[in-house]
Amino acid sequence: MPGRMLRVNIREATASDAAALAELSTQLGYPMPPGEAAQRLQVLEGRPGNAVLVAEEDGRVLGWLHVCGMFFLESPPFAEVAGLVVDQASRGRGTGKLLLAAAARWAAEQGFGNLRVRSNVIRESAHRFYEREGFRRVKSQVVLDLELP
Repeated sequence: MPGRMLRVNIREATASDAAALAELSTQLGYPMPPGEAAQRLQVLEGRPGNAVLVAEEDGRVLGWLHVCGMFFLESPPFAEVAGLVVDQASRGRGTGKLLLAAAARWAAEQGFGNLRVRSNVIRESAHRFYEREGFRRVKSQVVLDLELP
């Protein structure tokens, strides 16, 4: 309920969160069955430089955030929010802000100097959210994909 005081716990995601991760991913526009969410989470847990965090209130997952370290030849290392979604019914209560703060702490603990996020050009409300949280626009880009056999 908008305006209600938050009693949210931020923690690392576990296999038991798979159904909630899948449902929230679907709300974000990336449909995924719970079994696939569990498999992807297991892969990420086995890779250093990744954290999948969930915001939980009264045993219910309200949102998730995936943050990871990025290393490129042409730029200094940085941490990137690879995905962030808050349940439609829980938006506007500060859950996303809490997840971002946890991601920033994780990034700093890993030794990164900045946190980056990429957002689809059509997600204007997300852009406003990130800018309110102190992110600044640095570039626009086109993403091209090549499907491999």
